[in-house]
Amino acid sequence: MFITSLRLLIFCLLSGLSILGTCQEMPPSPEGKIPVIHIHAENLSPVDIGLEIGRQSKQLFPNIEYHYDRYLMASLSQMGFNDILRDRLPKLKSHIDNAYQKEMEGIASSWTLIHNNKLGDGYLSWDEYWVLNLLADISLPANGTGFGVLNTVSREKSTIIGRNLDLKSTPELRALQAITVYQYSNQLVVNIGFAGVISVLSGFNDSGLFLAHFNAASDLSYQNSYSARQETGKAMQAYGFALRKALETTASVRKATNILAKNTYGISSNILIADKKNIQVLEYSPVEQAQIRSWKSETHPDKQWNSPSQIAVVDCHVLNSRSGSCERAKDSYRWERLRTQAIFTKNKRAGVQDIAGIMLDSHNQYYEILAVDTLQSMIYLPGTGHLYLYAAPVNTTKIPAAYKIYYQDILPKKFRNLQNNNYYFWWISGLLILLAIALWLIRRSMREKTNRDNINPDNISTNSRV
Repeated sequence: MFITSLRLLIFCLLSGLSILGTCQEMPPSPEGKIPVIHIHAENLSPVDIGLEIGRQSKQLFPNIEYHYDRYLMASLSQMGFNDILRDRLPKLKSHIDNAYQKEMEGIASSWTLIHNNKLGDGYLSWDEYWVLNLLADISLPANGTGFGVLNTVSREKSTIIGRNLDLKSTPELRALQAITVYQYSNQLVVNIGFAGVISVLSGFNDSGLFLAHFNAASDLSYQNSYSARQETGKAMQAYGFALRKALETTASVRKATNILAKNTYGISSNILIADKKNIQVLEYSPVEQAQIRSWKSETHPDKQWNSPSQIAVVDCHVLNSRSGSCERAKDSYRWERLRTQAIFTKNKRAGVQDIAGIMLDSHNQYYEILAVDTLQSMIYLPGTGHLYLYAAPVNTTKIPAAYKIYYQDILPKKFRNLQNNNYYFWWISGLLILLAIALWLIRRSMREKTNRDNINPDNISTNSRV
């Protein structure tokens, strides 16, 4: 009996180790991965950080200046670019954190930049580089859709976040997609974007805080909003740098929302804010106060939701308190499609594959969730730090059937998230418990054997006669 129990115990131990090993031995396919730029920034000045980013990005893309210049030429007219330099760029630059400006100067020192601001000349100017870092605040809006589920309807026992970045691009821009990882002494920030661009459109930190920017303004509102803000005299912040600052200084939805909601911006936007336990959308308009939307928030009468523990984002404001919003057809179609896909409950929980199916959905022609302009589609798990990412290929606009890129090793071991560490903790704890049981069974068996050996047969016989 004891031998059978021990064999069963050993089998359980080996099975547990085998299962754990299987989880560890599922490396992602490197095919299609965009490069990761690692910056060990703990002992570097902002200028030195920039120099290292510039060096690595230049090594990866030797003609990086030419590619960015070609992208700007295809996206902006020379007249429109001149207007940006005159009316918008000076206001934004003056309020960028000095450390970020120094970082950009370091990158510029590693590249070959010129002073001539002529688009399409094959060179990149200092002002053109600034415009690349302010895509969310000028006339190249970052659009898209977002979707997330909370712990109560998630199979991951933590939130799951989906985000599609829609941005009109060229082969030159698609070729420069990259992930930049800043490793400081006690924290880590991941910027999912483009080589050498230090502002953040989508990113997360080692605490599991995830931030993403969504445009909510019409093209004409860029110029009008900036004119209105000029009259108020308030300092305008740039979204990409505000998001990065929040990732560097906060670790939760609540704290990040408090910081981002206090800023003044020139353009209407939605900011998707998520951590391990919570997901919210910060709806901002230059003429109104920033307002927080959760899945419980009351939306426009024609934008019903009613999906517990799930939340969606499109390129407009859906809070019922917002007026004159969500008038574009694509926003209405996408919102309704996301609403019909938000079917998860406590009994039917969402996994990564479920969220992938939503983010890669192409049901409504011309207004698909995964659109022709979708440059990046990602799924992020704050509980483990795992990132699933599709990045549009350079020379084709073919929509993929599934995510081909899985980043599991972006975070160094010392920054692996608590839930991921708990996974191994419970395996080790279970292993120790099973070993303790095995030792107890062995000692019990030995005691029983000793007791049998110590019994005197003669005494038994004598006592029986008495």
